[in-house]
Amino acid sequence: MKKIVLTGGPSGGKTTALSILKETFGNKIALVQEAATLIYSGGFPRKDNSPVHIEHAQNIIFYTVHQLEHLAEVTSNAKVMVCDRGSIDGAVYWPYGPENFFTSMHSSLEAELARYDAVIHLSPPPEKDFYQATNVRTESLQQAFEIDDKILKIWEKHPNRLVVPREKHYFEKAEIIKNFVEKLISE
Repeated sequence: MKKIVLTGGPSGGKTTALSILKETFGNKIALVQEAATLIYSGGFPRKDNSPVHIEHAQNIIFYTVHQLEHLAEVTSNAKVMVCDRGSIDGAVYWPYGPENFFTSMHSSLEAELARYDAVIHLSPPPEKDFYQATNVRTESLQQAFEIDDKILKIWEKHPNRLVVPREKHYFEKAEIIKNFVEKLISE
């Protein structure tokens, strides 16, 4: 099973892309939901942005990502798994830097990059009117851009990465994503 990760800054359209891909490809793909959303919407406290709080949250998210991906591998006959974020994303939120993140997770950037066959990066919308706040998302649009830049940087060494340009209209992004995934399914 090929594994694709959808990544990028907050409100880039990753969750919407998952819905579009599922509607387009049906059982040819297995979807893996975003671990952070599952954890935060499930009640994990997000009131305190202290380093110790972030450290605990990112530990849980990292291992949940691994478990959700493994579960999809063993329970689906799909050719392709599409993940809403990957195990590497947590490194940009880690209060002590990416190198410390991977050491703390008993892994490395290289090992985590090797887990994915392809990466699709979706950036937040360029205008405030298109940025969607949620009960899980706490960042302003400017903070979303800063996170997006860090995510772009941390995934830059992946050999099969598609960076979808910031667009006002999501339909353009969706078409690019569908074509990329269709190519991977047919290989």
